[in-house]
Amino acid sequence: MQRTGRFYCQMSMKISTAALLPAFILPILFLSSCTTRDIFRSPYTNQQNSYHVMPLLSDEKKTANYLTASATLGGSNDYLTDEVYIFQGKWHVSHQFGSRIQGYFGLHGSAGLYDISSNAYSTNDYDPATGQPIEFNGPKGNKFTGSFGSTAGLAVVIPLGNRAEWRVFGLESSIGREWGDYYKARRSLPDSVIDIADRRNTHLTLGGFTEWVFKPRNPDIRFGYQLAIGSSLHRLRNDVNGFYNFTPFYINNTFHFTVRRTTGIIRFAAGNYFGAVQTGFSYRL
Repeated sequence: MQRTGRFYCQMSMKISTAALLPAFILPILFLSSCTTRDIFRSPYTNQQNSYHVMPLLSDEKKTANYLTASATLGGSNDYLTDEVYIFQGKWHVSHQFGSRIQGYFGLHGSAGLYDISSNAYSTNDYDPATGQPIEFNGPKGNKFTGSFGSTAGLAVVIPLGNRAEWRVFGLESSIGREWGDYYKARRSLPDSVIDIADRRNTHLTLGGFTEWVFKPRNPDIRFGYQLAIGSSLHRLRNDVNGFYNFTPFYINNTFHFTVRRTTGIIRFAAGNYFGAVQTGFSYRL
């Protein structure tokens, strides 16, 4: 079956949990036209680079180890019609190099569910004998997904008076190995009936970030904001129809609040055909 068309905008579609995302990140998610597409990409291009806590330049301790647990709730595919639920555990160590450079290295593991929408694979092709729509009976419903890998980063930091520090520019990178039912489902989808399916299970990303950390008079409290932008190092394409191709990117807005050893984190993640909210906490060992 050759795929030729999709539902139009005015037709009703499933409302995913990603509709709860703040309006300021939604416009960059919908990079399609007024018709919908089938985009089965891996969530880990956006999931791997979660936030990494680092000590301040003014902290007495220059090296610290952290354990992090987080949960991600979001959507993927065109119009975010597929729901994504992922839990992540992570260890990382942060170290200060000299007076202005900070860095980190970590290991991460993720597990969760990717819910393929019941509206997937619908086309505008009709059987000439019966007049009925021709549907591709592809995988649907909840599919287990998992990943493990590592992350690393460096940042140039300057103090802003006595109450703030600015990580002016940082580089972050990640590598992850994916497995599970959702990865197997993507491998089984032919390019003739969908627009994009990411058939890789190794995901490499590279990005940059800037961050502000504020410390009030209470030495046990600090809070901050980080903006990170990056992308995958491989391009997704449809080998049957070369018109459909893109490189997965991410934009992460992270807000964090620390009390003594514990840091609470909320991150608003966006990318092409992806949007999510991640919440969690890090504990300094």
